[in-house]
Amino acid sequence: MTSVLIIADIEGSTGCHNRQDSQLFNDGWVRACVELSRDIDQVGRQLLNSGIGRVRVKDFHRTGYNLFRELIDEGIEVDQGYQIGPIIGVGEARGFNYLLMTGMHAASGTDGFLPHTLTSKFSGILVNDEPLTEAELFAASVAPAGLVPTFFSGCEMACRQAARVIRHIKTFTVNKPLAETPQQIRENLAHAAVSSLSGGSERLFIPDGPFNVAVKMRDGEKAAAGLRKTWKFPGEGDELHFSCDNIHTLYWQLVRLAYLTPFYEKHLTTAINIANMGGRLAQIWARRRAKKLGLL
Repeated sequence: MTSVLIIADIEGSTGCHNRQDSQLFNDGWVRACVELSRDIDQVGRQLLNSGIGRVRVKDFHRTGYNLFRELIDEGIEVDQGYQIGPIIGVGEARGFNYLLMTGMHAASGTDGFLPHTLTSKFSGILVNDEPLTEAELFAASVAPAGLVPTFFSGCEMACRQAARVIRHIKTFTVNKPLAETPQQIRENLAHAAVSSLSGGSERLFIPDGPFNVAVKMRDGEKAAAGLRKTWKFPGEGDELHFSCDNIHTLYWQLVRLAYLTPFYEKHLTTAINIANMGGRLAQIWARRRAKKLGLL
């Protein structure tokens, strides 16, 4: 049975039109969540109708609670909230064959629609002198579970960056402002996602190290100095540097810098549980607001 895991972000979806739409607790975000859910419903149903036996979507924006289950076909598995492992954020992915990434964005420090890598606290991440994309991190993270990356959607810059590093991936461009109606775009998106599984690559994405990393902080020298002191990394000015031999260590180091302190890392299970509880509460607010706005 062929099975697909979708990692879904919001910036490259049909409902996110500006920075506010990607942030919590405002009507723009509520509308973006509704449209993201409709995007996923269309893509997932097309995959199931094409003969894919199992489709799971991993909600991977901010709190991990942006999808409204009631707008998504019952045959599509919806996985919300974050897990420590075995795959960072995702949890378990064994049993799936292919990875699709939808609603994505360009890398920190580059042009594109709302570009960032993991967090907007990073104004740039260079790995071996090239901008690092989330596509690389996600595709590499699921490689040990045997998932082949086949599809990516987002703005034109994001698609170009993904295709540069994952050579055989197929992409679908969703530029802002939208050139067509959301329904037309999501129908084409779904068709492209299904097509990516026909005659596509069977190659896992396992980039070769070593990796020399330079992280630049949006908030300047003080923010960088604080992280250098906390995590014992070298660097100067608004940058910090580190090196590692494999992509999984690289990903974990960036997670530390983006979200953790040594204290939180020591109590990571509790911290994740609290964060997921916060995400569920935010989604309760969003669902109530969506109903008041007549969107659900």
